Amino acid sequence: MFINDDEIAVHHAEAKRLNTHRALSGHHLNRLVSSSGSREVVNLMPMTGMPTFDPTTVARWRESMAQEKMHSHLMRLLKRTLIFAETTDDFRAFIVDHAMPMEYGPGQVVFRHGQEGNWMGIVIQGRVKKHLQREDMEIYIGDVGPGGIIGDLGLFGITPERSFTVHCDEKTVILVINCRVFEEAVGRGGGEFSLGTYTDRSSMRDLMQDTESFLKLRCFEGLDQDFVMTLRKNSEPRMGYPGETLMKEYHFGNEMFILRAGTVKILKNEKFVVELPAGVVFGELAVLGSDKRRTATVKCSALCLLRVLHADVFRSILAKFPAARRVFDHAYIARMVTVAVLNAKDELHQYDHFFGAAGPKTTQEMHDLVGSIVKVDEGSKGRASNAPSKVSLALPPLTPRGSPKKRGSSMLRSLGTMTPTGAGDNKLKMLGER
Repeated sequence: MFINDDEIAVHHAEAKRLNTHRALSGHHLNRLVSSSGSREVVNLMPMTGMPTFDPTTVARWRESMAQEKMHSHLMRLLKRTLIFAETTDDFRAFIVDHAMPMEYGPGQVVFRHGQEGNWMGIVIQGRVKKHLQREDMEIYIGDVGPGGIIGDLGLFGITPERSFTVHCDEKTVILVINCRVFEEAVGRGGGEFSLGTYTDRSSMRDLMQDTESFLKLRCFEGLDQDFVMTLRKNSEPRMGYPGETLMKEYHFGNEMFILRAGTVKILKNEKFVVELPAGVVFGELAVLGSDKRRTATVKCSALCLLRVLHADVFRSILAKFPAARRVFDHAYIARMVTVAVLNAKDELHQYDHFFGAAGPKTTQEMHDLVGSIVKVDEGSKGRASNAPSKVSLALPPLTPRGSPKKRGSSMLRSLGTMTPTGAGDNKLKMLGER
């Protein structure tokens, strides 16, 4: 269902009023329209930071979504989006029918760091860039293309303020989903994941505001309290969705992660290694050292709440806390030694696999290795015994043992047959006759 033209005008006026006054209360008229065309207004969460929609753009969007092909295309796009991947078709259809499009020009700001807002955007066309505002520096943290999301923390109400600034790199269309539409979609059967997200948001909101639990994280034991609070203040809160890859092995990175809620799994060479719970830090090697390559792949195995520290921000903080810097330098060296040992073991395994191990092998291993070249005794089992075995050696045949006389006469006869060629001819002749 779509809203009619009168409701578009009402919606436009209401959104403009909210943007002008930045009210924390009031009623937004972006509500479901029943099949009879009547409008129903419900008092839900107050809307904050909503963009001002253009009625002409909304009307064109309504016409395009009336086409089955365009509607199905957007449904497929939402299914490929991490936040909606595990939701039901009814949930995604509701979002498509009630989200509002917003067009931005090149260089235009979508929202700024510190601005209030409880809506989320899905990039439909174009590309946006994200920047952190930290003290006297602006740090580029990545871009978002079609299918990407921005502002999800605000949608869930986990944090009321934006944690970074977003501006458009080119002409961009963003599909805006406000918190009321999301709540109603969940109420109509959003699926296990969306219901879990909606339920967990209150606990994540409390966790986001809880500074005491952040100070007591095991990874910060023994560190100065002011240093830990500075890390928290300058970190970026971020959501991680099941199946999302936070780090990829051998890829370059410049962020470290503090896992506040959820679990992540570690993979090496695409093989599962371990699953880590909340309260751990990972990705610190790329931040502390000069080698920015990731040593492992990290994926979210559940809905995660993270705090992310950029390398430049982290190094500037360490410069102000020399004692903490020594602790992290020591931890970095210890970690690098561990990684070097593991890499050496992997390299040795690869050499053993390619060239063959130096230790003794079983009959089956020998058969697998050289069975097609050398015949291996199938009857023997286990490893080779240390007892001497009867093996034919490649030696010349032995001369049969005879009497000393025969051996001597044989030698003399051989000498006698020699042809004299030098001054000792007479002596050789006499020996032959004797």
